Amino acid sequence: MVELVKSIEVSDEVYAALQRLAAQSHATPDEVLLSLLSVPATSPESAEPLAAYVVGTDFRAATTADDKYLSLLAWVATRHAEEFGEFIRRQSFHGRFLGLSQAEIQETCRHNHARQIDGTQYWAVLNLGSATKRRFLARLLEFIGYRDAVVDFVCGVIGLRGAFGGDPGTARVA
Repeated sequence: MVELVKSIEVSDEVYAALQRLAAQSHATPDEVLLSLLSVPATSPESAEPLAAYVVGTDFRAATTADDKYLSLLAWVATRHAEEFGEFIRRQSFHGRFLGLSQAEIQETCRHNHARQIDGTQYWAVLNLGSATKRRFLARLLEFIGYRDAVVDFVCGVIGLRGAFGGDPGTARVA
């Protein structure tokens, strides 16, 4: 984390709004300002294109948790097409959260709610809890080869913080 060496004076209203934005995006006030001002982040993770994407304006335009999840999956699927496809092929029947069709997703459970991942042939299960999405996303990103720090950073930015020790009692899924 960058050591803060400057201070600014803002009104109580601006400070409260900044705190709300930070809490909603599970980011620090500094990260919120970096994003709003389109200033490149200086954290080690910012050198990673995936980390840059999740703090950028395109990703931040997604308003719901499902839209953010699908946006992230779309980004990963288009930039890592071969690995993404291989990951889908290796999923077990009962742990299938991605598929080639809505019917394939619903084959594992007829109550699954699935949406197509924009720009791809793939579909994703959306009615998963945050902890399950976090573990699944961590497995996907690890499979593709992302570093632990980037995986944790991305899970934190999209509201799935605690993937790797941030929440007591959570363990990393191999």
